[in-house]
Amino acid sequence: MSYAAHTSYKNAAINTADRGKLVVMVYDHCIQWCDRAIEAKADLEKRCKAIDKVQAGLTELTCALDMERGGDIARNLWRLYEFMTWTLTQCIVNRTDKGVANVRQLLSELRSAWQVAVEDVRRNQPELVTGQSRPLALVG
Repeated sequence: MSYAAHTSYKNAAINTADRGKLVVMVYDHCIQWCDRAIEAKADLEKRCKAIDKVQAGLTELTCALDMERGGDIARNLWRLYEFMTWTLTQCIVNRTDKGVANVRQLLSELRSAWQVAVEDVRRNQPELVTGQSRPLALVG
């Protein structure tokens, strides 16, 4: 598949996804870039670029939180995202990838929980996915 076709396919997937699916897609993005950071090992430039991509995804996740409607869950996710961002920064400063694996594990667990929540909403409240309402209270 050409780069243009791949980009077009990816854009179509993003543009047609509901909000819950978008959150899961951002988690997938972050996990993929964590893997790349770990694979980069001694290549500091590649590792820093990959960590930057993870941090950009974490920023997206943080911005998507609805602090008013999300309550304690949104506040706790915000703290987790901040912790992961700090951990990744320490990996760059200390030139290590040890923390990246820990962040990847957290992201993987959160992604699984979001996937279950999104599927539950689709199954039990499909009007939230297709209607005007937001599918999850935690996304803005």
